[in-house]
Amino acid sequence: MTTKKTGKLQPRARLIRTLGEELISSETVAAIELVKNAYDADATRVLLRFVPPLTKGKGAIEIMDDGNGMDLKTIESAWLEPATLSKRAQKRSSQKNRRVLGEKGIGRFAASKLADQLEVISRRRRTATEVVADFDWSLFDDPSAYLQDIPIQYREQLPVNIQPEGSIKAILNISSEAPDSKLTHGTILRMNVLRESWDRAKLEKLRHGLSRLVSPATGGADFRIELDLPKQFSSLAGPILPPAVLSRPKYTATGHVESSGKYKISILLPGDARPQESKGRLGILSDSSNEQTGVSDVSPTGPAPQCGPFKFEFKIWDRDQRDLKPLAGSLNSTLEAIRQDLDNAAGVNVYRDEFRVLPYGEPGNDWLRLDSRRIQNPSLRLSNNQIIGNIFITADENPELKDQTNREGLVEGPALSDFQTLIKAILSIIELPRSKLRQKERERENSKRGKGLFDGPELGEIRAHVGRNYPRDKKLKSLLEKTESELGRKTEQVQEALARYRRLATLGQLIDTVLHEGRHPLAGIRNQAQAGRREFRQNNTLPEPTLEKLLTRFEKIDNNAALVGAVFNRIEPFGGRKPGKPKEVILEDVISSAFAVLEGDAKDRKVEFSLPSTKTTVRIEPTEIQQVILNLLQNSLHWLRHTDENNRKVQVDVTRQRDDSVAITFSDSGPGIASEYRDQIFTPYFSTKPDGVGLGLAIVGDIVTDYYDGTLELLDSGPLPGATFRAILRKRV
Repeated sequence: MTTKKTGKLQPRARLIRTLGEELISSETVAAIELVKNAYDADATRVLLRFVPPLTKGKGAIEIMDDGNGMDLKTIESAWLEPATLSKRAQKRSSQKNRRVLGEKGIGRFAASKLADQLEVISRRRRTATEVVADFDWSLFDDPSAYLQDIPIQYREQLPVNIQPEGSIKAILNISSEAPDSKLTHGTILRMNVLRESWDRAKLEKLRHGLSRLVSPATGGADFRIELDLPKQFSSLAGPILPPAVLSRPKYTATGHVESSGKYKISILLPGDARPQESKGRLGILSDSSNEQTGVSDVSPTGPAPQCGPFKFEFKIWDRDQRDLKPLAGSLNSTLEAIRQDLDNAAGVNVYRDEFRVLPYGEPGNDWLRLDSRRIQNPSLRLSNNQIIGNIFITADENPELKDQTNREGLVEGPALSDFQTLIKAILSIIELPRSKLRQKERERENSKRGKGLFDGPELGEIRAHVGRNYPRDKKLKSLLEKTESELGRKTEQVQEALARYRRLATLGQLIDTVLHEGRHPLAGIRNQAQAGRREFRQNNTLPEPTLEKLLTRFEKIDNNAALVGAVFNRIEPFGGRKPGKPKEVILEDVISSAFAVLEGDAKDRKVEFSLPSTKTTVRIEPTEIQQVILNLLQNSLHWLRHTDENNRKVQVDVTRQRDDSVAITFSDSGPGIASEYRDQIFTPYFSTKPDGVGLGLAIVGDIVTDYYDGTLELLDSGPLPGATFRAILRKRV
């Protein structure tokens, strides 16, 4: 016998508390969420008043605004209905046509996060009464109570609080473009019995969060926020304004990216009267290897981004003492205070419809992984704490950039990935002229600074001796000056080389460790897989389908182990072991073996190889030449992805010269190297790739120069229309 019944969900009252804890990550976020509600209500002024003592179980927080306010019907249909559709149905505010920020009805959860008791007092525009509703959130903690069992008391009354002489007049001191001295509308949230204590650190965090809440594009011209705090926190009270240092960046960049990927950037460097302009297109490009790691690249030939258009502005500082100390002096501040202000504000913020999307840009929220990117190339890349970035989007033009359920961050997916990729590509474009300027600044500084271990020799005594004893010998003085200058230049080169090779030596040791420790178990895995296949083939007792399935699995284990082995072979040339003795080999065979390492990548990217058919006998260390070829090939494979896949080619030629030297010409059909960067590409840590390290060509140049007394040069033209390099080997060939 079957009995059918129909039931209904009966949520427990504690669901409200649970949602508040899960959806709102902290008390500061909860307060900011309630300020957002005031923005949605067309408020021009918001006051946050903290009533002492600010300890758990005591004190109060009041948030009052001069917005549209609510009537009895709104209280019943909105505040008493969590997850109401009212804001989702009405995308823009009624008075100021603002794009509303709240759509999920979680304002009351924010209130429950802050205090145990809430009194909502509100008066709608052009009404003669105000509404008062009382919420005792502690009642929702009863594990046996259902939502429907919790009473909510509310009433309609003649205005007491929201009228010219009522409590709301406290916001009159807040400046506004359109002050309303009548104060006949607005909302007051009185939250009593604090759930957590508020100390200086938490209030500072709230102030910093509020200072970046409103879009800098408008400067909060029609939305002012003020903090009213107890006496011991008076230094944090008052209007919410950004610190003065934020208006004094060293570099600025503004621009936009269209939905098609077209971009325009204006970069203003110190000393320039006009900004540098950069235009182009950024299409999203991702091949199979990148998709496995969730990394995308940009190319003019790639498809349009899924994130939609956006505008941006970046303010950038160099954080060393040389730059910040004069800035601190001009602002009558200290170096420590300046750094603290930058630390608090640093990060890349996202503003949607002129209001900030949390938690992007919060302290410690490096959502673009800029610090990891800088570790790979510290002299070129910007770190998260050097930037105050503001990205401006709209809900209407960027529909794929959707809020997470808790309204803290955007939903992970292709649109957000494209968004991140484009922002980093824009930063890469900004970093290049900055790097060039910093190089000039270092050169000027080196000519002025005092002497240290690597600051060049001090020839003052010699110069004085020459001046006393050979005052008329102009040639001797000229030689002395020339020698001092040359010694200083050589010392600087030694310093740069030592810094570079310290990093490379550590990397080489790590690679050797991985290879040494990894190859033995890898060989064991392959041996066991092959032995397993042999044993199962000899076992005739298993059913045929089962046997085939097991053999297939062992074969996959063997194949995957072989792939790992291929990766080991690929990175072996970059290990730290001392190369072997030069031996007689066919140079073309060494080049071919290097190409074989990246053959799979080339096939994935549809790149055609044209390798030399000559046979040139040389006496070299093969792994050194492999490093040269692999670095050049890796660069080509990256940039060829930015060209039409029907015309992706790499050509290598080997020629024995008349002086018995050997020339290797390496050419591709990629986009080539822009003229403004041709003199920088061999500089260590310089890279035009968004996440490039900038060591490949420096390593190639060092190998060719140091080991083979040769030269590496970028030619103006070659057999293919992209970049063409020529390495000439003069020694050991």
